[in-house]
Amino acid sequence: MSDDKPGARFAFDEYKMYYEPTEKVTDRRLAMNSWNYGICSATIAAIAALAVWSWPRPEFRLFGAIVDSSLAIMGAIFCTLWIGQIRDFKSLNNAKFEVLNSIAPRIAFGKEDDGRVSAIPFAKEWEILQRREETRALETPRIIALRSSSIEYLVPKAFRIIFVVSIMVCYGVVIRNWDAMIHFVLVAPGGST
Repeated sequence: MSDDKPGARFAFDEYKMYYEPTEKVTDRRLAMNSWNYGICSATIAAIAALAVWSWPRPEFRLFGAIVDSSLAIMGAIFCTLWIGQIRDFKSLNNAKFEVLNSIAPRIAFGKEDDGRVSAIPFAKEWEILQRREETRALETPRIIALRSSSIEYLVPKAFRIIFVVSIMVCYGVVIRNWDAMIHFVLVAPGGST
């Protein structure tokens, strides 16, 4: 690290103190993914329930299509934000582990430096993963991640596709049933034409 004095040693307790919140970032990301999954699932359930309710009632098809498409648009935007959250959490975790890797070789384990040195486990772990070709470069410059890390993006991207398809279906329903829906909107039910 650029601000460190050459030959400086770091306390193991400081290393442990920094490592614990680093692990919590991963836990927060997983909790956020669960929360976002629940929100998207509930939104899809609401879209489906409204579609099932409004479809047999021609006078409410336009209303159902408008509300469903609005929910689907919000859902697609939410999924885009979710993908950004995942990317930001991964970036934060990468930075934290980079700091841990830079500190590890210079840890003093006792009150007096008794000659023990760090095994630099994170750096060794990363070397093993790279040797096994289990890492890949991401679209973002200079970031290398585990190959499986792209799987985490699959769920929000799949939800976004579902929301976009829902939008297209809603617009298709409106276009296909435009005359009937306008008739029910303009003519009061039970009235004469």
